[in-house]
Amino acid sequence: MNSLLRGLSATPQLILFTALTLTCIGLGTIVAMGIGTSVFNIPLEDLPLVLSQPESTYAHALIWMNNITQLVGFALPVALFFILFGGASIHNLQLRNTGVFLLLAPLLILSASPLIDFSAFINSLLIPENSWLERTFKPTEELAEQMTSLFLDPNSNVPLFVSFMSIAIIPAICEELVFRGVMLPLLSKITRNIHAAVWITAMLFSLIHVQFYGFLPRMIMGALLGYFVIWSGSLYTSILAHFINNASAFFMFRYFGTLETPENSVFSHWLFYAAAAMAFVMLVVYARKKSVWPWNSFSYLGIPDEQGVKPLHHSRTN
Repeated sequence: MNSLLRGLSATPQLILFTALTLTCIGLGTIVAMGIGTSVFNIPLEDLPLVLSQPESTYAHALIWMNNITQLVGFALPVALFFILFGGASIHNLQLRNTGVFLLLAPLLILSASPLIDFSAFINSLLIPENSWLERTFKPTEELAEQMTSLFLDPNSNVPLFVSFMSIAIIPAICEELVFRGVMLPLLSKITRNIHAAVWITAMLFSLIHVQFYGFLPRMIMGALLGYFVIWSGSLYTSILAHFINNASAFFMFRYFGTLETPENSVFSHWLFYAAAAMAFVMLVVYARKKSVWPWNSFSYLGIPDEQGVKPLHHSRTN
């Protein structure tokens, strides 16, 4: 059976990986609930209320339940995919040396704040006040904000490292393994178009969070993370950039007490946005200049190179 699975093309592999991931997310939820009841002594009949109305009393339990859900739901299916299919079809997760992109990726994600903030503004216009969209999406958004604030609030008595690990480290690793590690290479082979693969992966990445007030900015960030992998040839760049983004939000909350940039801070001044936008454009131009994509394009897209040589001339990702 193992050899048969390894012979499958990218489309059935993606279908099976998606089913595997959804199954593991369900399994992770069940395991997390078991941890909540057995380790943290939350009565089973109280779990729905604890999850729908998070309070500081159960903050420690909720953060570990969230960690278990992430690890089982995202890291486990990637490991199982390797066992069943091997790593060849997804280029062994692109776990390669990053080179100069180890510095470029953090700078790019930080300087992308004007683009991400603008997309958040556009996103807000798409959900008018008092509309059916607001009534549909607002409760889920508020619950996610409550849960995040609870994990970040020093008064919740959650150890600082546990909170930092849950917000910045675990999501950066687990989510990148799934989306840029497995889905992006498979979608690249299916579509034979790297831009389509990057943006489809980014859309799925945003959808999985089920937070539609942040759908566009999260999709933009997901696309940037995808291009980091393509330009650098390494998944480490997207993991690092994802970590930097989440860690910045963590420290912003610890310093300002909010996930929103305060209006009176230097980060809200138009000069900061102008400088960041200029830096972002310059960094993108430089990243594309240093991109290894032309040499990875044939194998990554599943296009055989009949001459048996690396393509020296191939359209860049522009």
